[in-house]
Amino acid sequence: MAQNSTATALQNDMEQVETTNPTATEETAPATTPMAAPVTPAPAAPQAPAAPQTPQAPQAPIVQRVGSDLTPELQPLSSDAPPRKEVEGGRPYEVTFIVVANNPEALDSTQKRVTALVEGAPGAVDNVRVSEVRRLAYPIAKRTEGIYVVLNCRFPKSLTLDLERFFKLEESVLRHVILREDA
Repeated sequence: MAQNSTATALQNDMEQVETTNPTATEETAPATTPMAAPVTPAPAAPQAPAAPQTPQAPQAPIVQRVGSDLTPELQPLSSDAPPRKEVEGGRPYEVTFIVVANNPEALDSTQKRVTALVEGAPGAVDNVRVSEVRRLAYPIAKRTEGIYVVLNCRFPKSLTLDLERFFKLEESVLRHVILREDA
């Protein structure tokens, strides 16, 4: 009989806990024993009437510019800067290539040779960007790191064949791409 009375008392306590659903503003005490008394909610303070909200103009989105060593922001040309070299029959190109990371002399010599090829033909180099050592997405010729070099230049279409041949023969160049920029 004693077991039956404790079982019914326990069941009654569980029913009381289930019927009281605390809300987010009410505080509840953790139940340490199955016979813990339910917590009664504290009386709510009277709330003042809400002030009418005035419609606000939508705010402009915040734009964060993420800098990258491959795409830095270019500074505007000043009025006293030398004018760009005119290239007759030249089209704007972006020449990108990846050089092995463990040989700094290869980086300098390759960059100078590409610049000399472009300027030797009737062409002009407008911008050169060299990145730091970067981890490649996948191994290329058993190498996992490389240095990206991006040249913005203008030259005639016939020079693309010479550049392709140079990049294929140069051992320090892992990958290359020559893209024509749309004006």
